[in-house]
Amino acid sequence: MAICSIKLKNFRNIEKSELLTDAPEVFFVGKNGQGKTNLLESIYFLCYGTSFRTREDSILCKNGTDSMLASAVFKISDDDINKIQITYRGKQKSIKLNDKIIVDRKDIIRNLPCIIFSHNDISFVNGSPEKRRLFLDQTLSLYNPYYIDLMRNYKKILKTRNHLLKENNKDLLRIYDSQFIDLGLEIQKKREEIAEIFNPVFKEKFANISGFDLEIDITYQSTWKKFSKKSEIISYLDSKINFEMSTGITGSGPHRDKLVFLCGDRDFSDIGSTGQMRLISLILRIMQADFYSKTTGRNPLLLLDDVLLELDSEKRKMVLDNLPAYEQAFFTFLPNEDYVKYHKENTIVYSVCNGEFEKIG
Repeated sequence: MAICSIKLKNFRNIEKSELLTDAPEVFFVGKNGQGKTNLLESIYFLCYGTSFRTREDSILCKNGTDSMLASAVFKISDDDINKIQITYRGKQKSIKLNDKIIVDRKDIIRNLPCIIFSHNDISFVNGSPEKRRLFLDQTLSLYNPYYIDLMRNYKKILKTRNHLLKENNKDLLRIYDSQFIDLGLEIQKKREEIAEIFNPVFKEKFANISGFDLEIDITYQSTWKKFSKKSEIISYLDSKINFEMSTGITGSGPHRDKLVFLCGDRDFSDIGSTGQMRLISLILRIMQADFYSKTTGRNPLLLLDDVLLELDSEKRKMVLDNLPAYEQAFFTFLPNEDYVKYHKENTIVYSVCNGEFEKIG
């Protein structure tokens, strides 16, 4: 499984480009703001039908335009060549796989699974509860399309529940609460399971890569954790109903849960350095890719967007030595980085300037 070529038109600052990428490793070298991250974003967009930087597809269009196109030819094997194309025009997005229209983007997730290593990943450690939960939800969604439907159904009923709270409709609330709790408990269970799987793996990798004399635990903190039965949650929601009607907001459930990194009994985001939290975010992505490979038997694509810059040379080497198995990896580098030392026999290198790409190796 690898991307053989990429074609872009009016994607961010990339007016028009066609790139050959049929190599295990592809490097993009250029100064900041030239289009390196935009290229990685286009690959992610083709893999999942959405961006890792914005939820608004219109923002992906080049300034002064209202449409864009991204397409790629990729192979699952030497005899299985495919094409994915996504266009945005007239405020409408169209996804085609081998010229067949895809209605639900979840149907393309398994074609080109990729893991993005980006600066924003630090929010998994020190961000809002929503940002921290995102790591677990991404991991589960990567290999299990059912989890995507589960989250969609939960969000739909949560929206309905909040509407009923604002309408002071107690009778309908009690009807919806049963389904709300069932969906919520299923999400909670799956998140707790993945956090428990990751915790010992994380401790080992953090110790090996960081060299810090610290023990950090991954903990999933649920707002319903103290309840062992559905009936107990129903009673709890009943006890909070007047307060929630005054706010119009559902105050408990998986949408309020939190992923926490504990050092002793303290949240590590309160005491750790930026460098340490950055390292944790890299390890999380490594574990995510490893877990995907072990669960599905397939290795993902890796997208690494300048994430090694803030690490010293020793830790940079440790992270690279611990990268998970991959089918193909795309790296971005600044011109002054010694990227040649990471160059392998078949690596393709592009110089990036003002949204244009020139093959230099």
